[in-house]
Amino acid sequence: MSRNLRLQLATRWLRWRQGRQPVRAWSQWRPEAGQRVLLINSTALGDLLFSTPAIRGLAEHFPDWQIDILVQPGLLSLVAADPCLHRCWAYPAGLLGWWRLARALQAQKYDVVIILHGNDPEATLLAHSTGAPFILGSAHSPLHFAYSWAVPRHSLAEHAIERRLNFVRRLGVEVQEKQMAVFLPAEVRERAAGLLVEHCGGLPQVLIALHPGGSDAYKRWPAQRFGELARWLVRAYDAQFLILGTSRERSLGEEVAQMAGAPALVTAGNFDLLTAAGLLSHCHLLVGNDSGPFHLGLALKVPSLGLFGADAPERVGPYQVPWGRAIFKAEACPRDPCVTRKCPRPVCLEAIQTEEVCGLLQEWWEPNFLAPRDRRNV
Repeated sequence: MSRNLRLQLATRWLRWRQGRQPVRAWSQWRPEAGQRVLLINSTALGDLLFSTPAIRGLAEHFPDWQIDILVQPGLLSLVAADPCLHRCWAYPAGLLGWWRLARALQAQKYDVVIILHGNDPEATLLAHSTGAPFILGSAHSPLHFAYSWAVPRHSLAEHAIERRLNFVRRLGVEVQEKQMAVFLPAEVRERAAGLLVEHCGGLPQVLIALHPGGSDAYKRWPAQRFGELARWLVRAYDAQFLILGTSRERSLGEEVAQMAGAPALVTAGNFDLLTAAGLLSHCHLLVGNDSGPFHLGLALKVPSLGLFGADAPERVGPYQVPWGRAIFKAEACPRDPCVTRKCPRPVCLEAIQTEEVCGLLQEWWEPNFLAPRDRRNV
């Protein structure tokens, strides 16, 4: 069934439901003690990480509340470790899984559901299936009429972190520290160190993470450039590598590792997300495309350089962190507006030269984050 048809059917059902059992107007909400809140963030890793300042702020402002979250199954290991969250639900597969989840959520008797980021119609339908009296969602959703409050976007240039903070601001929550963060248990970091020792013969003196993949081709800097960068990092810093990627990106990761000509651990989907985060936490630098692993590096406070194409760093790049930088060359592309997923060739990413990346690392990363003993003359 196409998305348009699903939206049409959901719209009809929600309008019927609103006529019989409408959600309550947000003006009626009161911040009573011990409320149960469900957060829906059922899209990708980066979208979830953008939500972490809002989640942290909500938990700190209302410490006696039960805060649950609904995420994609592959993200469960990461959120399950977060002490801010009480229970973590996995987004279902198939109609039977959806029905079972809806019944389980309804039994929780949530007071408020907040759709921080989720694809519609599924996100809004799940929110309504809980029976919660108050639902917050984006004013840009085609199903915004079914919310207690539809949260507007202040501008097209508003950063994704701020857009999510706008939701909890409706509950009176103000957040000063807006950096993304993930909770990494000590045993996970220790286990990751053991994996690196086993693979590299010891913890590398300079371990650099590379992420040459991405959700779509239009987001990927050419693999050949990653190979050139890796060889330069070996000459300059005697680097070893952690090549991040999914199982579908195995061949790409192995190609970059071969071009690097140095020891490299290619994850290729061999580890759950929490273990991959543990491995990344030991890195001295991450260079990657605009994708989940880049944002994970920022959340772990690993110095991270992002290579951006279709989306501007002002909206989804490093935000208020000195350990993050981005390169973005929108002026290199004649297409305006950007055609993103229909892009036949990512000209904007191809315009980023290897020498430019190396120069920025020498100017920003080396003097601020690298010990003097780890530098070489090249």
